[in-house]
Amino acid sequence: MRRFFVSARELWQRHPVALGLSVTFTLSLLLRWLYLQSAPDRAWPFSIFFYGDARFFHTYALEHVRGTEGPATLPYHPPLFPWLLGVLYRVLGEPQGNAYPYKLCLAALSAATVALSWAWWRKLLGTAWSLVGAALFASSFGWLVLSTTYSNEVLYAFFLSATLALVLRHKAGPTWGGAALLGLVMGLGSLTRAEHLYLWPFLLAWAWLYRGSTPLPALAIRWGAAVLVCGLVLAPWTVRNAKVLGELNANTPTLEPLPVLAPVTAYGPINFAMANHARATGGFTPDSVNQLGQEGHLDVANPAQRKLLLHGYAVGLEWMREHPADAARLWSTKLSRWLDGLSLGLGASNLPSGLSGARAPVDLFVPEGTSLKWPLLVLLVAGAALSLTRPWRELSLLTLVVLHRALITVAFFGYTRGLLTIFPALVPLLLLPLVVLTARRPALATRVPALVVALLLLLWVEAGALALGAPRGFMASGSTDRTSGKLIQDDWVRIWPR
Repeated sequence: MRRFFVSARELWQRHPVALGLSVTFTLSLLLRWLYLQSAPDRAWPFSIFFYGDARFFHTYALEHVRGTEGPATLPYHPPLFPWLLGVLYRVLGEPQGNAYPYKLCLAALSAATVALSWAWWRKLLGTAWSLVGAALFASSFGWLVLSTTYSNEVLYAFFLSATLALVLRHKAGPTWGGAALLGLVMGLGSLTRAEHLYLWPFLLAWAWLYRGSTPLPALAIRWGAAVLVCGLVLAPWTVRNAKVLGELNANTPTLEPLPVLAPVTAYGPINFAMANHARATGGFTPDSVNQLGQEGHLDVANPAQRKLLLHGYAVGLEWMREHPADAARLWSTKLSRWLDGLSLGLGASNLPSGLSGARAPVDLFVPEGTSLKWPLLVLLVAGAALSLTRPWRELSLLTLVVLHRALITVAFFGYTRGLLTIFPALVPLLLLPLVVLTARRPALATRVPALVVALLLLLWVEAGALALGAPRGFMASGSTDRTSGKLIQDDWVRIWPR
C-alpha cells in the first residue's frame, strides 16, 4: 500500500496536468452516469427538473439529419447545439424512444468542461483549491440535471471555459495562433448562445487594462485578428439568415421589412419587449407570447408580433421611461430569480436544499425553503471585490463575465439556469475568499481543501447507493392541457418526491 502511494505521488509530480485532467473528467462523468441510473427520466430527452427547449432541439436535429427542413422560418434559436445533437443522431442512430445514449454523450461533454476548467483554475487558485472547485462543479445538482438533458448550456459552458482559458493565457497579447483559436471559440460560443458575442467588449476592456508592457498597436492588431476570425466563423450563418429574412420580407410585401443582418438570431427586440412590460414576471411567461396571437407561435405576418420584432427595444424602453419604479422592481425580481441558481445544492439528492420545489417556464428547478442563496451571494460579492485587488486581479476577468451575465439578465429574462451557465467563472469567485483566508496559514491552505474534497467525495458514494436501487419517483402538478390532460411543460410545474 505504501508503495502504491509513493508511485501515485511520483506520477503526480511528473504529470500533474494530465493526471488531474484524467481524474476530474473520470469522476465527473462517473457521477453524471450514477445520477442518470437513479433518474426516472433517463430515457426522456428532457428532465423533470428542466424541460427548456428540448422539443425544439430534438425536432431540429431530426430535420437536419433527414434533410427534411421546412420552409424558411425566423432565425430564433442559435444553431450549434441542435447541429451537435444531429451529429449524435447520425453516429448513434436516430432515437427509438430512448434518449439515454445521447444524454450520456452530453454528460461526457459536461465532464470535459469540468476537467478543462480545473486546468486553468489551477493557475489561479492553486492545485488544492482548484480540486475543490472541480468537485463542486462535478457534484452541482443543477449541473447534474443540465448535463443529462437536451440543454445547450452543456455546450455553451465548454466554450465559455475555453474562452476564459485562452484569454488568461494570452493576457499580454495573443499569439497569431492564439488569436485564431480565440476567435474560433468565440464564434462557436456565439452560435451556441447569442449573448456570448457581446462578451467581446468585456474581454477587450480587461485585456487593455491588464496589458502590461505590451505596446498598444501590437495588442490591437492581435485582438483585432481574433475578432476577425470570430466574424468569419459567424459569416456562413449570417449569410443564411440574410437569405431567410429576405424571403420572409418578400412573402410579406405590405409590412415593414425586417432587417436582414442577424449574425446569430433575430430574437433580441421581441424578447426585450416581452421581458419589460407591465405584466412581466421577471422570467419567461407563455402568456406574453400567447397574447400576440397565433396560439403563442411566432408569425412574421402577424402585425403585433412584427412590430415587436422590429421595434421591441423601443417598446420596452418606453415602458421603462414611463414606469421607472416598476422597472426597478422588475430588475430586482429578475436578478433574484437569476441568483436562485445559488439555491441549488450538491449531489443526486440536491443536498442540503432537497428535491421539493418548482420549475418556472423554460427554466431550471428551484428548491423551496433553501438557505444557501444569501450566504453564497455574500461569498460571491466578496470574491468579486477581492478580484479587483492587485494579488488577484487576474480573476477580475471572471468578475466581468458575471457582470456581463447580470446585465443580460436585467435586460431580458431572469433565468436560474443563466447563473449555472457561467459556473466556470462563478466557482473561483466563490472560493476566492476562502483561498485568501487560508493562505495566511500554510497548514490550513492544504488541509482545509483536502478535507472539503474528502467530504464532497461522499456524494459519489450516495449517488452509487441510489443507482443500485430502483429509479426514484416524483410527483408533479401544474397547468394541464384541456384536450390531453397532460401537464403544460412550458408553464410553472411544482415537483416533490413521491
